[in-house]
Amino acid sequence: MDTKLSMSFLAEPNDANFSGYVHGGKVMKWIDEIGYALAVKYSKKYCVTKFVDDIEFLKPIHIGDLVKLDAEIIKFGNTSLRIKVDVSSTNLIKDNTKKNCECFIVFVALDKKGNKSKINKL
Repeated sequence: MDTKLSMSFLAEPNDANFSGYVHGGKVMKWIDEIGYALAVKYSKKYCVTKFVDDIEFLKPIHIGDLVKLDAEIIKFGNTSLRIKVDVSSTNLIKDNTKKNCECFIVFVALDKKGNKSKINKL
């Protein structure tokens, strides 16, 4: 079972704040989305965000940059997964890549009744 997942897309004007950079909240949404996708892909169960830790914004993302998120499961619990997410962006004209953000996030697997559910470790 794969413990890593990546996704890429262009930062769009509707992602921007009044300074022309991507909103921090938008970046947090992307982190949550890739974390959810990896947690569900690995566990084969519905998962919810339990905890977000150490989110650090390092450099701004500009509109038109190619944004890449890399997620990796770094710890396996009985019902939870701790995932590290790195966010980077590339100015496609200048071919300049920078690390924008990193974060740790915990997801918990739930059963159909909303109770914690055991995750099979591979």
